[in-house]
Amino acid sequence: MSESPAGGGAAGFARVGWIVDAQEDFMRPEGRLYVRDLFDDSDPGAVQVIPALEAAAAWMREHCDAVVYTGDWHGPDDPEIDPVDPDPARDTYPPHCMGRSPDPEERAGAEVIAEIRPADPLVLAHCAAGDDAAVVARLAVTRRRPVFVRKTRFDVFEGNPACEAFVRSLAEALGRALEFVVIGVARDVCVTRAVDGLQERGYAVTAVRDATWGLGLEPEAETLARWAGRGRVVTLAELERRRFVRESAPESGGPGGRVTGY
Repeated sequence: MSESPAGGGAAGFARVGWIVDAQEDFMRPEGRLYVRDLFDDSDPGAVQVIPALEAAAAWMREHCDAVVYTGDWHGPDDPEIDPVDPDPARDTYPPHCMGRSPDPEERAGAEVIAEIRPADPLVLAHCAAGDDAAVVARLAVTRRRPVFVRKTRFDVFEGNPACEAFVRSLAEALGRALEFVVIGVARDVCVTRAVDGLQERGYAVTAVRDATWGLGLEPEAETLARWAGRGRVVTLAELERRRFVRESAPESGGPGGRVTGY
């Protein structure tokens, strides 16, 4: 069976599971940029949400029409990579998720963690174009395969020039408006860029609050409140036991729909 069997969202909607940057360098304490609160030495970090990511990813494989992974796929010259004087306040970090490195050990840190690693995913390359996006979206739907969107920046829409076209093409291939379910790390960097970006583009988004972890750059309550103001924030338990209900079809001209509850 494929990694992303058709699940079906609410009537008139196609549901997309969106898994952000669950990569070795971010998720393991020994990783090159382990996600933990930068201002709290007692924070155990992202490793503790791996079971939640596993459960949410399993739910996505069963209930979503498509499953998309995103991941940093850096080279040494990317603007976010600074091996000398990295500063999160300036959006620069030490080398991490070096998928374009000639060093196989460095490249290994860019892999999705084994617990939820997709089998035989389609890849939307970091340098993909609009035509590539349409092909990948069509194959993802017709062959029911997951997609790995590689990116060079925190924001997937900036870090992969074909991402926006890919999302539009996914809606066209599925023949319905899209609703997204989002999990991953880091909550206050790459996840919020994904959630905010999708919401700003008019898509309906549900974020799973206990299947994310942050760096402490923005208070968790502030992040969740912003997401909830435009969409919905749920716990993993709520995700697993309830079904999405929409009040109406998307408004004219918009790709999403207003969330009213379960």
